[in-house]
Amino acid sequence: MANPAIVNAQSLDLQKGLQITLLHKGNSFWHRSNQLGVYDKGEYLSFSSHGNYNNLFDYGLSVIGNSNNFDRPVMPIGFMSKSIKWYNFKIGRWEKGITAESDLSTGSLIRSNNAIPNPQISLSVPNYNKVTIFNQEFWVKGGFSHGWFSKGKYVQAPFLHEKYLYIKKDFNNESSFAVGLVHEAMWGGDTKDHGSQPQLFSDYLRIVFAQSASSTGYIGEQVNVLGNHLGIWDLAYIKKGKTNDLKLYFQHPFEDKSGAYQYFFDELKARKIPVKSFDGLFGIELTSNNSGIVRKFLYEYINTMEQSGSQPPSDSTYGWDGYYNHYIYYSGWTNLGRGIANPLFTVGKIIKYGDNVINNRIKAHHLGLQLKFSNHFSNKLLFTYSKNYGTYWDALVFKSEDLPYKFSGGIDQFSALIQFDLLDIWGNMNIRISYAIDRGDLLMNSESLLFSISYNFSNLSPSQ
Repeated sequence: MANPAIVNAQSLDLQKGLQITLLHKGNSFWHRSNQLGVYDKGEYLSFSSHGNYNNLFDYGLSVIGNSNNFDRPVMPIGFMSKSIKWYNFKIGRWEKGITAESDLSTGSLIRSNNAIPNPQISLSVPNYNKVTIFNQEFWVKGGFSHGWFSKGKYVQAPFLHEKYLYIKKDFNNESSFAVGLVHEAMWGGDTKDHGSQPQLFSDYLRIVFAQSASSTGYIGEQVNVLGNHLGIWDLAYIKKGKTNDLKLYFQHPFEDKSGAYQYFFDELKARKIPVKSFDGLFGIELTSNNSGIVRKFLYEYINTMEQSGSQPPSDSTYGWDGYYNHYIYYSGWTNLGRGIANPLFTVGKIIKYGDNVINNRIKAHHLGLQLKFSNHFSNKLLFTYSKNYGTYWDALVFKSEDLPYKFSGGIDQFSALIQFDLLDIWGNMNIRISYAIDRGDLLMNSESLLFSISYNFSNLSPSQ
């Protein structure tokens, strides 16, 4: 059994509330993942408040204390925002809000709720708005922001650049298709082995437009692009019906232009069906519109085995994109030791530096169910099986040193969660009981039991 630990059981969905987690034993995957990076030994006391201040601005706040360390509370959420017509200005820390996965999902391939959010300044059009292009009606939304990473062991406070654009087309009142592009970049800061990275305004413009570094940059970035760039293509088809709503979605991750588009089109030019380009997350979600017990069903399949080619890159080829890692920013796409993207991509220490993504080649199946037996009693179930193959680069290092690589041939892992919620009992009180389990060779075998009580001080019930 794993060491005793505690998780704040998603208290952030309260409008104005207090949550106490009284019992938790173990530290299983689905009790620590997608929890905004907040978990530790002991019991938790959390307070959250979301609302509007005198019609001047919206705000959100969550403060979490641990029984073993109450003198050092954590504030994973703390923001102010102001909306004017289409536009929203926001500053602070907030939950991910770009991609639109349900709470049954494993999480976005670019930005989930797995790590503590980065502080950001953002200008966005957060909701779809109608535009006319070539006499055709479309719906668009997007955003642009600047942020900061926390100080790490190998990287000192680099910057975050983020932008996204989504376009949606309604075919009729029942169906629509949307495609989005999300671009993230880590840049600037001081690195352990490569010193201070370029961080002038001119360098910022290079980041925005994904250009190569100037003569002051690291030699490798003068050839490629300045900074650590990554992103996703995000596609979704939605069909609304009388009894059920159907959502089909696909997210394709990329680390550079080969993953973003070049590898795909080169396969087309070679008259090949570009199936090797389809690394990503495939999902189907059914939401019931009636009063039956089963309210939502979700299935996801994740495959990231190709990474723009199974051969190491050379002057004439590409491959081994190394999702979520970078040769200058050793910690990769992480914040305070937690992966920013989907938690199935394992963060750990395996070779020299540590706290990077040691497992980015995976095949995973995930099933989620949301049941509702009454207005006061609901149930959530998550079942996840994955086969994990580590990384191309780590496997090469171990082979060169004639050492056994633990991911060779793949490692099996199974994780599950069973959660019961009693809602709005004795007024505005909610009780959550959940059990989680891990079995396999990737994670430590563990079992977790969680019991928490939350109280909503407003007349609003928890958001769904």
